[in-house]
Amino acid sequence: MARTGEYSRSFAKFGTKQSSVGKILVPIVLWRYTRSMIKARIPRRRHTLFGRLFIYFLIVLIVPLGLFGTYYAALGGRGQERYVANQTMNLVSSDAAKVSRILEEYRHKAYLISTDALVVSTVARDRLDGDSELSSNLYQLLFSVMKGDTYLASVSIVSNSGRVRLSTHTFPNVYDLRYHGNNWDMNSVIVQHADLSPTASIISIRGHRTAENGRQVVATILRRIYDEQGVNLGYLILDIYAEALSSHINAERILTDVLIFDNQAFYATSLVHTDRYGTFDLFPALLSLKGDYSPRVVATGSSLMAITPLNGTSLFLAGTISAGPVRQSLDRMLIVIVATMAIGTLLAVGLALLFSRAIATPISTLASRMGEVERGNLQIHRIKSKIDEFALLEQSFNVMVTQIVNLLDLTREEQKKLSDAERKALESQMNPHFLFNTLNTIKALARLHGEEEIYTITVKLGKLLRSTIDNHDSESTLAESMALIDSYLTIQKLRFGDKLHTQIYLDPSLKDVKTPKLIIQPLVENSIIHGLEPKIGHWWLSVRIEHIDDRVVITIEDNGVGFADQTLADRLDELANSGHVGVYNVYRRLTLTYGDTLEFSIKSRAGEGTVVRISFPAEGTERSSG
Repeated sequence: MARTGEYSRSFAKFGTKQSSVGKILVPIVLWRYTRSMIKARIPRRRHTLFGRLFIYFLIVLIVPLGLFGTYYAALGGRGQERYVANQTMNLVSSDAAKVSRILEEYRHKAYLISTDALVVSTVARDRLDGDSELSSNLYQLLFSVMKGDTYLASVSIVSNSGRVRLSTHTFPNVYDLRYHGNNWDMNSVIVQHADLSPTASIISIRGHRTAENGRQVVATILRRIYDEQGVNLGYLILDIYAEALSSHINAERILTDVLIFDNQAFYATSLVHTDRYGTFDLFPALLSLKGDYSPRVVATGSSLMAITPLNGTSLFLAGTISAGPVRQSLDRMLIVIVATMAIGTLLAVGLALLFSRAIATPISTLASRMGEVERGNLQIHRIKSKIDEFALLEQSFNVMVTQIVNLLDLTREEQKKLSDAERKALESQMNPHFLFNTLNTIKALARLHGEEEIYTITVKLGKLLRSTIDNHDSESTLAESMALIDSYLTIQKLRFGDKLHTQIYLDPSLKDVKTPKLIIQPLVENSIIHGLEPKIGHWWLSVRIEHIDDRVVITIEDNGVGFADQTLADRLDELANSGHVGVYNVYRRLTLTYGDTLEFSIKSRAGEGTVVRISFPAEGTERSSG
């Protein structure tokens, strides 16, 4: 706050001196300062693994629901409408085939009756003369042809003069040519088709009327009766009642109406609601076709209408279905989709939480354990994950922690062993500086009096002591180790004289190879003290460092008294609890350095001597856990 006040005062002074510039700069600088303060105070949002997994799983689970909902919203309704349209067309086409078949059957019956010789001769005579037998034969012919259809259709025969009138039912007055033969009487199907060809059968629906028996006539088949010379003698009219067609259509009761219409006369009649008939003015759906009567499905207000022709006629069949139930079905389906998406979203959230926790929890636990290891807690935890990959990862982490613990232990042990070795080497020195000064005095006196042996032993002992005291480095080269051995053996030769014979060899290629300090001198000292000193006669000692098959081979061999095999422990690790502490110290420090790549062996026979052989890789060897 103090800093903000300071900024304000500064800008106020600046604004007093330069008002116009200050009015522009002050808001800009204040805005930038405020934004920087907000960024500094608001911590950056951390993206956890659990959060990311939750979002990813949620996207993966919800996207299919969203795509499905989008598809249904965009195309599902159209698909439903297309399906309904196809179903409507299939129903109407099926009904049209049935109607065409029925009309063709009645047309064939009309042909059989109109061409029968008895009918032709009777109409040609243009009289019945009260001949009951003739009348009986004619009626028998009519009923035999119309067998089974007398309740579905009626057949009427009339001569041009109207004197011959026959019918399977009451003869219709509209076909009585004595009274309805004028050209202006368009209610008569005969007048409507005055130009009928002698050989043609006309199927018309314009003669829709209520028959004398109360039934609705929905279609009429008209044929001329003519003689062999082609002279028109009269007409055969077959009236088809509504039941003949309506009983065979709309069996599924899906269509709201079925219309049969004539596109030339613009006349239609309903086969479902038989009291509805007339011109297209009474049927707005047919007017909406605007002269296009090709087979198709069209939308007419709140309905769908399928149109198809009646084969073998000039008529068409149109079936309508209400779109209301379809829309209701779509609305219900939409509600189901919305409810399904809501439930699916809730399930997706739950499953995303479950899946994310199942994956993130083991990783979070492992990350927490890594933090503990970083803080120094090297305890091994029990594997809890039930997922094989995570269990393997935790097991590998446990193995890594175990190796770290082992390496730390090995490092501590190595430092301790080295310290012990150096401490023991120094324990024999009461005062290093006093000893060096004393040795220098002895060396000067020996040179002054010409005592070369005393001079030599003093020099070698000084080097030996200096190498022992110089403990700043835990490693030394093989050349330095061999120099130490040379000093030690020189002293021993002066001590024992010609009785001791030695052989020293160092492969020049190995002189710079570094090893732990004091690994050869204790073994050489051990050979002299325990192997050669108890022996009567000449002593022989050999120290060789060779380069064999990319390995450094150190061999210390003597012809001392040796020892029986059973006096040495079965395993070199057991030397720690025996009297061979020096040998174990060398072995253990080499093991800590070279691990499983080290080869260390001691072979001896009583009265014949001892051979100590050490072998390890010459270079590039990684330190193992040992």
